[in-house]
Amino acid sequence: MSTKLTRKEKIALQKESGTFSPKEISKQENQQKSLKNILAIMLAAFAFLLYASTIGNDYVLDDFGLIKDNTQTKKGISAIPEIFKSSYRYGMNITDYTLYRPLTKAMFAVEWQIAPNKPALSHVINIILFALTAIVLFRVLSKYLNGQIILPFLTTLLFIAHPIHAEVVSNIKSRDEIVTLLLCLISASAFYNWIKDNKSSQFVLAVVCFLISLFSKESTITFMVAIPLMFYFFTDAKQKHYFRSVAAMAVCSAFYLLIRKKVLGGVESEIPMIDNYISGLPDFISQRVNAIYMLGYYVKTLIIPYPLIADGSYNHFKAVTLTDWKFILSAIGLGGALIYSIITFKKKNKAAFGILFFFVSASIASNIFMLIGTNYGERLMYVPSLGFCFLIAYLLTKLFKSDLSDRIFNSWNTFFNSFKMPIVSTIVIALIFSVQAYARSMEWKNDYTLYTTDIKKTPDSAHMLFYLANHITTDEYLAKLPDSTAIKATQEEGLNYLTKAVTVYPEYADGYQRRAYILKQMNRDSLAEVDYITSLHYNMTNPVTNNNYGFLLFNQYRFDESKKYFEIAVRYNPIYAHALNNLASVYGVYGQGATEEAKRDPANAEKHLANARVNFQTAIVYFLKSIEADPEFLDPYRLAAVTYKNIGDIANAEKYEALANKVARQKQNAKN
Repeated sequence: MSTKLTRKEKIALQKESGTFSPKEISKQENQQKSLKNILAIMLAAFAFLLYASTIGNDYVLDDFGLIKDNTQTKKGISAIPEIFKSSYRYGMNITDYTLYRPLTKAMFAVEWQIAPNKPALSHVINIILFALTAIVLFRVLSKYLNGQIILPFLTTLLFIAHPIHAEVVSNIKSRDEIVTLLLCLISASAFYNWIKDNKSSQFVLAVVCFLISLFSKESTITFMVAIPLMFYFFTDAKQKHYFRSVAAMAVCSAFYLLIRKKVLGGVESEIPMIDNYISGLPDFISQRVNAIYMLGYYVKTLIIPYPLIADGSYNHFKAVTLTDWKFILSAIGLGGALIYSIITFKKKNKAAFGILFFFVSASIASNIFMLIGTNYGERLMYVPSLGFCFLIAYLLTKLFKSDLSDRIFNSWNTFFNSFKMPIVSTIVIALIFSVQAYARSMEWKNDYTLYTTDIKKTPDSAHMLFYLANHITTDEYLAKLPDSTAIKATQEEGLNYLTKAVTVYPEYADGYQRRAYILKQMNRDSLAEVDYITSLHYNMTNPVTNNNYGFLLFNQYRFDESKKYFEIAVRYNPIYAHALNNLASVYGVYGQGATEEAKRDPANAEKHLANARVNFQTAIVYFLKSIEADPEFLDPYRLAAVTYKNIGDIANAEKYEALANKVARQKQNAKN
């Protein structure tokens, strides 16, 4: 039986000592609390089970740069102080130092310490955090909606099931999105408690959670507006509450931005067109027209989440103009929704809240107000999708004319029977969504599965062509092939993909660099050199290109030329272990040459030997720097041992030979 009572009615009943005594009302409220607990557990279980299959997934896409191949992350717990003092991508062989997100990177370092090269642990943590988000989201919405259950339940169910979140949960790197929303929801909950109970401890908790979230991802800043929106629509917050909360969040944001500037140096890099085609458009109007179109496409993907893609950069989405129907439809749809939310703002219309929450949380990723590093990323809709799911849940209750007044439900049956149609409709949508979400999460199983799947959806994406070519031509992938014929065929396939990539985007420096690397592996040095030179023409600061071109020159005994490129590689990435090792090798060759010269020119032998010793000692300095940068890199240990032997330091020669053997055993054990 459903007991349809408002709080005023309950108080009246208590006074009149009518049908329900205060004890009975208290009992029913406890039963409703139990129902909420059951629903929260159900939602969390659904979230966990939906993505449980990803526990067996490998590292994928950006996971390699931030975790598996990141020399900083792989230092484990000891790297945490360093992580908070460096850029997000520090430890990778790139020159992009524009992001500062130390919290989740520190988490990855701890996980590597516990289970090195075992992604299962990180996948489990992603799923647990997602399930925990389901619980917190349900409870926070219920709290702000004055104890209501139906809207929080439907919203959370849709949020969990939405396939656009498959990237966030399946891709370990996207932990930053999960942690950001979770912490901001906890912050919103604590702010609510502070408003209702005036407890300073809750205010402090809210501010601390907001501050910590900033160190997960910069987009936390949008909650400076989103949380006051929640106050306005769902609480009786007074002016002081708005002022104090916004002021506190502003101080936290300023504090974070100051630290970020100190760490990164305040240098903003140019956004490459290959990453965000909007940045390459000729003027402000063209850029904003395309930004609005892309935001409209995001909404389309929220409504019809197909196809889902890991990369939508140049040239998958084609630039549109003011007269293009894609822009016009996006502008009308988005503009209409925004106008509606403004018109109904004073009425505190719940649909308006969902719309405004979407716009506010999507603002920083929309490219409308500022250009970011990508024009499309499904992970960027993780938080904004909450506004969309809330809107759909509310519209379903309106469609079926559900009673959203303050009511008590003492069991699932009474709750379900009161909202049968919106619940059934939402469950049907959630089931459809969850089937696609599961399928998409399996496409994130490993790089090969993801790239070969998505290349069919994005055949014009230069990035995706590069990703697939890069993956199938790695030493690890080629080593699994049966024979040299298969290896050569795969290398040719990689070359074809890269040729397509540089055809799509003729200034694609990474595409030329990777093609040159493969050509070098196939002993086509002259063609490789042409591609290296072309790559450096478009991006002369890329450490990988400079190092690899230097290595080609080194193998051709063009040592002076190779030294120049190794030095450039080290200049732009001082912790690039391979470049440091290669630069050391050049000095080792110089030292060996001087030793040989001493034999050929006995009269000046002492001078030549002194020169040899200086070069050998310089080589040792760089070998040791290479070891420090990447303790798992075997080559510098062995070469350092040889070089110490050349200068007569037998003790250190034996030490580094022993260390080399130890590292070799560890690598072999890791393979086994």
